[in-house]
Amino acid sequence: MKRLRIKLTAFNTLITGTILLCLTALCLGISEESGRAEAFQNFGTQLATAATYLQGQERVRMQWFSQLESAGNLHAAVTDGDYPLFSVGFDPERTGSAADMARVIAAREYGMPKGSQSFSCIFSMTAEDGTDYFAAVAKIPKGDSALELTLLRPLEDLEQRFVRQRLRVGLGAAVAVGLLGAFSWGFTGRVLRPVAESRQRQNRFIAAASHELRTPLTSILSAAAAMERAEGADRETFSQVIAREGRRMGQLIEDMLALASADSGGWQMHKRPVEPDMLLLECYETFAPQARERGLVLRLLLPEESPKITADPDRISQALSILMDNALSYTPSPGTVTLGLQTVGRKLRIFVADTGPGVPDGEKKQIFQRFHRSETARTDRNHFGLGLSIAAEIAAAHQGRLWVEDNPGSGAVFILELP
Repeated sequence: MKRLRIKLTAFNTLITGTILLCLTALCLGISEESGRAEAFQNFGTQLATAATYLQGQERVRMQWFSQLESAGNLHAAVTDGDYPLFSVGFDPERTGSAADMARVIAAREYGMPKGSQSFSCIFSMTAEDGTDYFAAVAKIPKGDSALELTLLRPLEDLEQRFVRQRLRVGLGAAVAVGLLGAFSWGFTGRVLRPVAESRQRQNRFIAAASHELRTPLTSILSAAAAMERAEGADRETFSQVIAREGRRMGQLIEDMLALASADSGGWQMHKRPVEPDMLLLECYETFAPQARERGLVLRLLLPEESPKITADPDRISQALSILMDNALSYTPSPGTVTLGLQTVGRKLRIFVADTGPGVPDGEKKQIFQRFHRSETARTDRNHFGLGLSIAAEIAAAHQGRLWVEDNPGSGAVFILELP
């Protein structure tokens, strides 16, 4: 089961983590694309601002471009024809060649004219040293000539910002995947816990059933082997042993099939309105002869009026038979067994009280477990420890419950509560 839990946790984490990482990568891609588009748009605005300034000023001041360079991380160069007027932020060995490359691209790919015609273009490029830029080249007519403006914006800071963003988001995604794995581990544990408990109960049930079946089967085989060598009355004795142990095996198998049906949900209930006092009267009449044979007093306590209940009468009768058989089997003579009915609020309680040895406090819950038998019942070959389990399942199938209490004086009281 632990291996299955590990596999399910790994599978859930892998699938959900993959979806999370894909969504994270998609969001990062959209964010970075939006960041680049915004930076490109700002760069275009800066180009228009610089071109407007050059066109409207008779005297161009380098200080203005220095402020533009420091505010927008720009490199700017202005030439008048082939005569350079000034440059801001250019490194001759690095950005100088990038500026030349930008002008070449503007002329080759965007058709920049050689005369004094107005012109502007903006694009992205990668310089020979691998540096990425936003680049812009513009021609601003000034009289008979034109000023040529070249702007470069290195994208290193933008890329560094994206890298930091990726690291933060990646770390967050890793933490999220880790938390997801922990959640999946806990969730699969909760989901598999009933399965594990059911499997354990099944294993215990099979082991106990095998043990209980082995005893009558051994008796049958031993009696069959002895009967082959026996003669006369001895053969009849061994035949009776085989028949008796066969009946015990049949009863055990019926009980196990009943519990298996309850576990699998295949226990069909045919509920209808029934009168509980009639069920108790039938049960009393069934067990009265057996009580007399055992030297016991069987009493029936019924109220003057009892409400009808919606139940499966056959299953309720089966539960009552189990409780009555249990009480008669463990109550010594002379003793008293009482079958009664009472209403408590909106609940109906059927009780079977006896004057037997009672049930120790430590076993009051255990006796409803399958194949559990108290110390006083371990020598009783007619009880396998399944009857009370079946009665409890019948109560649960009717949205009721079954429990045991001490009988005032001595003995035990089994109470079947039904809605």
